[in-house]
Amino acid sequence: MGRTESGYQVRSPCGNLLEVAGGEPIWSTQVVVDPGHGGAHNTGARGENGLAEKDLNLTLGFAIHRHLAARGIRAVLTRTGDYGMTLQMRADLADALGAQAMVSLHHNAPLYYSRNSPGTEVHIQSESPSSTRLGGLLFEEISQALGNAFDITWSGTRLTGVSRVLLPSGEDIYGILRRPATTTALVEYGYLANPAEARLFATEEYLKVAAAATADAIVAFLETDRPGTGFHDEPRVYDLQRATSLCQETPLE
Repeated sequence: MGRTESGYQVRSPCGNLLEVAGGEPIWSTQVVVDPGHGGAHNTGARGENGLAEKDLNLTLGFAIHRHLAARGIRAVLTRTGDYGMTLQMRADLADALGAQAMVSLHHNAPLYYSRNSPGTEVHIQSESPSSTRLGGLLFEEISQALGNAFDITWSGTRLTGVSRVLLPSGEDIYGILRRPATTTALVEYGYLANPAEARLFATEEYLKVAAAATADAIVAFLETDRPGTGFHDEPRVYDLQRATSLCQETPLE
């Protein structure tokens, strides 16, 4: 991929080779923010109030990008609209831009047991010490910020905290962690399936608090040696069938 006589050769969000005439190329970045899901075939979870995870993740992604920009951190979003994008292309984007970190944004389902504090889960690359530190900082900042700001009944599981989740083969179960060379962590901020959390997630105050906490964690990862908190010692192992990609192309403008 690169310049051509009439523009640029690029990969589409679904991974196909295309040529575009316009646009401003981005050659590098410090951080990639990955709003999970997207497009007609990949909605993700949905709240009782109708809030779709793909939309919530994207709105939060824009808010995180603004917070990082205000702090002088160069960041790129994997998607900027409601369209599909393969996990491989998300990974390739981060690697091609030489990002120091990628954070994948998600909101969980189904509903589990009630708890007084946020059930935030962070999943990390099992063989990466830098992903471990990034995950610990994300969990520390996000869980503390949400718990301090909002008095609701949360939902959670035994995976609350920072976890390595593996296939029986020993590979990371999540493709967004398995595929990139870039240091990556996946954040499940809370449970969209919990009606109380779904109502909260639809508010500007939630977006403000969650975005600021995420940006704080990313800046701490880039600029300090803090280790973070919330680590589970032993990995979880699950045997899940890998999903088939249903990525649908969107026009590039």
